[in-house]
Amino acid sequence: MRKVGTIIDNLRKGEKAPDRHENPYLKEAIGLSEYLLTQAELGEKYSSLFTDMTKPIVVEIGCYMGKTVLELVENNKDKNILGLDITYKRVVKAARKLKRNHLDNGRIAICDGMAFLRDIVPDNSLLGVCVFFPDPWPKERHEKNRLLKADFIEILFSKLSPQGFFWFKTDHEQYFLETQKKVLHSGFISDDEKDFTPRSKPQNIQGDSYETAFQKLFTMKGVPFYQRVFIKP
Repeated sequence: MRKVGTIIDNLRKGEKAPDRHENPYLKEAIGLSEYLLTQAELGEKYSSLFTDMTKPIVVEIGCYMGKTVLELVENNKDKNILGLDITYKRVVKAARKLKRNHLDNGRIAICDGMAFLRDIVPDNSLLGVCVFFPDPWPKERHEKNRLLKADFIEILFSKLSPQGFFWFKTDHEQYFLETQKKVLHSGFISDDEKDFTPRSKPQNIQGDSYETAFQKLFTMKGVPFYQRVFIKP
């Protein structure tokens, strides 16, 4: 299992970064501790992560630079939004946006998505999980690297509260079809099957359709993308 964020952990303890690490975002990460947590910190502080823990929690796994997290936070003040990613540059830029706007219902963590679901979050507790444009690993020999494998989807299902949602977007049709099959097999139902009205976003999420940076790029190039909202019955 990937372990990320340990260098930030060490820097926050007053230690020095290894000589090989000259990442300019590491120093900035130290001062973003209110909004940016490491994987270890997330595990320790999850039960008190947000100012108001009575609000339902929505997680974006693979939040990139935080564009969608910021929009979700601003449009859904009645919810807590957590963005996860695994690179220093992405999480620092995302946390920087939250700090700049003084948004207390948003947090960012440098954390592996599987580790978060498996080891940190309680069962039946999340309102929703968003996975937008994950790497499709299109070559057959690389499929083992995909995020949305059967075991991940089963754990994700167990962590959602009843009527919780899984919102998936991808530009890779085969990945979409294969993932959809696994998701429905795990016990989810499709939101459009629920009320016969196809939706571009979950019913309980306010705001526009949340066009990600990748989605905007694909749209400009005329590349189709595929999305669906799945519900835990």
